[in-house]
Amino acid sequence: MAEATQDSIQSKRQAIIEAALDIFAKQGYEETTIAQIAAAAGVAVGTVYLYFHNKREIYTQASIDWTNRLATALQDPRILSLPIRQVPRAMIETVFRLCHQDSNMMSIFQVDIQSPEELQQHKDADGAITGAVDAFLRLTIENGQLAPFDTLMYAKVLFGMVHSALFECFCAQQGRDEEAIRETTIEIVERIFFGPPLASAQNATSVVAE
Repeated sequence: MAEATQDSIQSKRQAIIEAALDIFAKQGYEETTIAQIAAAAGVAVGTVYLYFHNKREIYTQASIDWTNRLATALQDPRILSLPIRQVPRAMIETVFRLCHQDSNMMSIFQVDIQSPEELQQHKDADGAITGAVDAFLRLTIENGQLAPFDTLMYAKVLFGMVHSALFECFCAQQGRDEEAIRETTIEIVERIFFGPPLASAQNATSVVAE
């Protein structure tokens, strides 16, 4: 009975978050009301307040939920089992694909963080992504595929760079140059780990020879 009740609680809470994500994306944070979220989730307004203190808290949890989806996608065994040189492209393409599918949601994450508690919650959520990348990098070192380095710092730098690329692509440009931004991001990450492409190295050799 207790387990069933817990499942029901989690189901209602998730329904509220999913409804909020959809409405925030369609009409923006400021124009969204608790009543609208409750109606879309199929619950009473009072039920929403059983799980969240206010709209701001729903927004924060919706944002964190979205970030956790990205972290889960990056831990897909189908990606992690690829040859190491294919993994950066697979990870970045996965993130861009998810953001493309839900591009209308990207703008809702531009709401300013308003408290130290919110800041910590967002840091924890971002840490799920950097943790997934860090775990993969440590595994490559253990397997002798890469020389030892500060994997956590690299994961944080990579997260910051990809996050900026996603913001530029889906928020600043509304996806207009998605392919170019995605491919440039992949190229930069691949260069960080593997150096210039072989073709570039061959061209450089030819220029020196001439």
